[in-house]
Amino acid sequence: MRHISKRPLPLLLLALSHAAAQAPAPAPATKKAIFWKVTSPTSVTYLLGSIHLGSKDMYPLPKEIEDAFANSAALLVEADIRKVDMAKMQTLVMSKGLYAPGDSLWNHITPETRKKLEQFCEQYGLPAANLAQMKPWVVSLTVASLPLLKAGMDPNLGIDMYFLNKADKKRVVEIESAEWQIDLISGFPDDLQEKFLAASVEEGFGMQSNLKRLRDAWTTGDADKVNAIIREDSKTPEKITRAMLQDRNPHMADAAEQFLKGKEQAFLVVGAAHMVGKEGIVALLQKRGYKVEQVALTK
Repeated sequence: MRHISKRPLPLLLLALSHAAAQAPAPAPATKKAIFWKVTSPTSVTYLLGSIHLGSKDMYPLPKEIEDAFANSAALLVEADIRKVDMAKMQTLVMSKGLYAPGDSLWNHITPETRKKLEQFCEQYGLPAANLAQMKPWVVSLTVASLPLLKAGMDPNLGIDMYFLNKADKKRVVEIESAEWQIDLISGFPDDLQEKFLAASVEEGFGMQSNLKRLRDAWTTGDADKVNAIIREDSKTPEKITRAMLQDRNPHMADAAEQFLKGKEQAFLVVGAAHMVGKEGIVALLQKRGYKVEQVALTK
């Protein structure tokens, strides 16, 4: 690069200043959310990417989101967690997620994974002994949620729970169920379970910093950044990632499409990770020929 004199150029600066003064003010940047409008010849379905654990500062939500929900006949969610039978759920988790007496987690994970897990527990003030009877998938979920809870996130303030609580007389469509999700995550073979736990612990140490980045990307509607944050440096086995994300997306897109083929307006809320990427719900519905547009926000 050629040397540029540091001496001011008065005529040039004056001309630039004059031009800047005469130029129209730039239009404000369009604000968006992880929120799309899907249009068919007969109806509209809205797609909102959820953060399952939320905080009070996430509300109120933009008017465009609230209006779309208010005008929708049905709310589509992964699972209607309001209707979960907690006693039945506890029994299911205990039967699928705990080792029999005489066995323990330490017999099923490597010494290295145990050491890192104990370090994680120490950092977050959780006695590692409390996890000893749990199978790796239960511990993985605990590890993933603990930093978020410590950061003040609350499942009762999650986006999906917010809309479930507002559903009132709307039809609520459960795309999966809590039981189905437990069957999925508990069904991986032992070797993948151990690798899943090791990855969860490794990622758990940086969870709070990644949470801020994810929240910022979600708030600004940056779908590409959400996708990148979710997938970057992930150590989770590909088979688990695919089963937990991409393999579930077609069924979620099917649920939206049932309403697009009818006449009722619907409002679908599932985890933001299911919306974004080349195999996300947004891309799937575009490939099926529907008009999909990310909604612009006024505020």
